[in-house]
Amino acid sequence: MSYYYYKMKTLNVLYLFLVFLPGGGFMLELQPSDRLIVKQSGDQSSFFISCRGVSGLERNVVWRSDKGHISAATADRVHLEPSSTGGIDLVFRWLEPQDQGRYSCSQEGSSKHFDLVVVQSLDFKDTPKIQMVQLGAENYRLKCSISGFPYPTTTWKVKGKNIRNNLGKEDKSAKYVMDGTDLLIRNVEKSDEGRYMCKAVQTVRDTDESESVLFQDFKDFIIDLKIEQSPEWLDTNTGQFYGFVTGRANLTCQAEAQPPPVFSWLDAQNNPVTQGEIYNTEHKSTLVLQVTHHNIFGAYTCIAENIHGRLEKVVMLSEGAKPGTPEIKPNRIFGDSIELAIKKPTADLFLQVEGFQVEIKRADLPWEKAVVHQFKLENTGVYNINGLSLQTFYHVRAKSRNKAGLSDASNIIYLKTNGETSSPLTGAPSNKVPGLHHFSSFAALLATIMSAML
Repeated sequence: MSYYYYKMKTLNVLYLFLVFLPGGGFMLELQPSDRLIVKQSGDQSSFFISCRGVSGLERNVVWRSDKGHISAATADRVHLEPSSTGGIDLVFRWLEPQDQGRYSCSQEGSSKHFDLVVVQSLDFKDTPKIQMVQLGAENYRLKCSISGFPYPTTTWKVKGKNIRNNLGKEDKSAKYVMDGTDLLIRNVEKSDEGRYMCKAVQTVRDTDESESVLFQDFKDFIIDLKIEQSPEWLDTNTGQFYGFVTGRANLTCQAEAQPPPVFSWLDAQNNPVTQGEIYNTEHKSTLVLQVTHHNIFGAYTCIAENIHGRLEKVVMLSEGAKPGTPEIKPNRIFGDSIELAIKKPTADLFLQVEGFQVEIKRADLPWEKAVVHQFKLENTGVYNINGLSLQTFYHVRAKSRNKAGLSDASNIIYLKTNGETSSPLTGAPSNKVPGLHHFSSFAALLATIMSAML
């Protein structure tokens, strides 16, 4: 026998030693070689596992799953195909929850496997964002429905405190107790209304002794708890309102309730109000009446009701006095603001003036476009109007305000702002008012404008 024959025989023996295990099995190799592989469900990126055995015997490599047969049709989402480096690849075009399980590769009695964990994302889809309970309920279950795999652990955050499942003895005196994933609230009070956070955490750990974390994710969900209750009055007034003939009267009532109250008004004969207009917001109702004659004065009833109860409140509209007309004059003028002196009328015998309504507009606009400022009565008699434009002509007028309504409009001031942006609160006083233009008539204003243009 030739040297070449002995060399080939020796190489064959070495090859057989390398590819056969002492127990008679082939040396198989998985790439990647992880015992536990964690993937996200719905992940649209594909991945594959290669199984390589004895070179030249790739066709004998067999893949199996604990769910049965694996397709060899390359058009299928999960299938087998020959590897470019030898062996057979297990290919996942994308992942679905049912792909989880054990997959094994074998050849000639030798076998290797890996476990695939398909993580299903956390989802609060069945949890209502707004939940409602009636005031005074002994126990209420605040729901937090959470899905996902691995099944998550759940905690709650309430008023800055973390609430967890207590696997020991239940504390029957505790205000908040977890029951599964839900939160049990005992003896519901108004103060329990507010925001609650349900937090879910899912973790995948290795199955070996280390139990190291291979995957972790969390999500939280904010729930608004509304306390249902029958209406309660919020009014601080005594129910007494005033008006005067030719004026307009505003009657109001305020109530808190959940669900929000529905408001309505009755006249002195307990019939629904047919005159006037009603403006309702969530907790307030305003009845606006045009006082065209003395029969408008009298008793009116405000009603606030919801599914839990009904409230009625009688208010009185009495005849008052129209406030006197104020006098106004500019005190100081700047580029972006003015300081206005308002003198209240002196003949207030019945209802005292409580403040002023100041209207200001650009000279080229109608009064319907005026900006309205409401001021309370100040001992100084000086009121600031900000937010004006530089070098601009304005018209200003004011009305007195008392409980019965507004007075006639005052004299009109015609003025022009200057080019400086000093604040009236910080500007130094001066005998000569900077930028002041005070005109006694509209004709004088036009003459000034024309001269400025020339």
